[in-house]
Amino acid sequence: MSDVKRPMINDALRLIRLYHGFSQAELAEEIGLSQSMISEIERNAKPVSIEVLERYSQKLGVRMSQLMFFAEELEGEPVQKRGKLIVANRVLKLLESFSPREPAGAAQ
Repeated sequence: MSDVKRPMINDALRLIRLYHGFSQAELAEEIGLSQSMISEIERNAKPVSIEVLERYSQKLGVRMSQLMFFAEELEGEPVQKRGKLIVANRVLKLLESFSPREPAGAAQ
């Protein structure tokens, strides 16, 4: 399938993981990926495929449409679409402010 690589989706996946109280290693085991793959996705070093989004969606009980909200780019988009993306970015910043932190010594 096609890959979706966007900084907002990578940040959203990290925040959703933290919100649900999973370490990277725990989530990796639950969704059948390596901890290093989770880390690379969250650092925006690897693209996020539709398959990976489906795994997160199923395990964390988040609809694909909700995840896809964060999978769009701002550059080159018409003004009316930029508004939605600016909101998505602000939602991420708000979530970040409420996000639990990784336990000391946990793999990032």
